[in-house]
Amino acid sequence: MRIGVVSDTHDRQEAVAEAVRLLLEQEVELVLHCGDIESPDTVRVFKPIPTHFVFGNWDKDKAKLAAAIKDSGGTHYESFGALTLAEKRIAWVHSHERHQLRQLENADYFDYVFYGHTHVREQHRTGRTLVANPGALFRANPKTCIVLDLITGEIKPIIIPGKLPGAAVPTPHAATAALDDGTGSIVMPPGVLPDAPSPPPASS
Repeated sequence: MRIGVVSDTHDRQEAVAEAVRLLLEQEVELVLHCGDIESPDTVRVFKPIPTHFVFGNWDKDKAKLAAAIKDSGGTHYESFGALTLAEKRIAWVHSHERHQLRQLENADYFDYVFYGHTHVREQHRTGRTLVANPGALFRANPKTCIVLDLITGEIKPIIIPGKLPGAAVPTPHAATAALDDGTGSIVMPPGVLPDAPSPPPASS
């Protein structure tokens, strides 16, 4: 069984749509979202895959998000989520309230704990628990999510294009527009690479 883990999508719907497409290519059966969704429109992009959401500090209107999640066939959890899949105990949290992540990580109960908020992909082990951040689809270079194979234990990073060929440029959230440089790093699938920047003129 394969699952996808994403976080910090922050209304970047083109990036979310590409992530969903790539996760479907990886044959994931469900997705865990570690929070900072921002709007119901972003929730609806996850409709092709059963998705379990937790809320982050940017998820201000939880009632509207919860309604969109229900309408899209997803499930939401207030502070952290927990599931048992393929006999593995899994928890996920946004982690802006750091004590929640520490409690889950040090409980010596879960096989996997996923978290977001930092926009930095990383993973480490604490006792029996593998702790991982999938990265983010906003303010991350590159933009990433991950796929976990629950049978083999393999975690595979998925790189999302920074700018999708032919995609319209979305209107950024007003509060975060100045922080989004719109750049990714490596474009997936291969063969679609951004133009290299022109070198600066030589000084005389």
